[in-house]
Amino acid sequence: MKRAITLFLFLSICIYTQAQNLSGVNIKSSLKIECATPAVLSLGQSFKLKVKVSHHFPQEKTGQLTLALINHKTKKSVDGWFVNIFPFQYFTTIKNETFETEFPFTVPFDYIGNFDMEIVARVNEIKDSLHITIPTKKGK
Repeated sequence: MKRAITLFLFLSICIYTQAQNLSGVNIKSSLKIECATPAVLSLGQSFKLKVKVSHHFPQEKTGQLTLALINHKTKKSVDGWFVNIFPFQYFTTIKNETFETEFPFTVPFDYIGNFDMEIVARVNEIKDSLHITIPTKKGK
């Protein structure tokens, strides 16, 4: 029975790999988002979220990086309120180079509660994403 299960798993992986190769998606082609997020932000604090996107594409492609700021409790966008004026950025995947950028925003003085940062990098059908909840506190 163990042998049958092992054989089934091996064949499943082979079929998945073959299907990916036939669909034109290179399994080694991937995206990875890296960023250092604050543990907490103070009301009224301006912040520049530094984001790096690494990839394994052998040729140049155009991608899109987005940052969405969302009220953690209501699940509604607070991009305008936080003055997230550059929520979309385009990049080109250059072999052996990492794309780096910043998303500046400011936590409003009258904001109450936590907010979520959703960061998505996408090149064609390949994507990576991060979802991080940031607490806020009154003044410094």
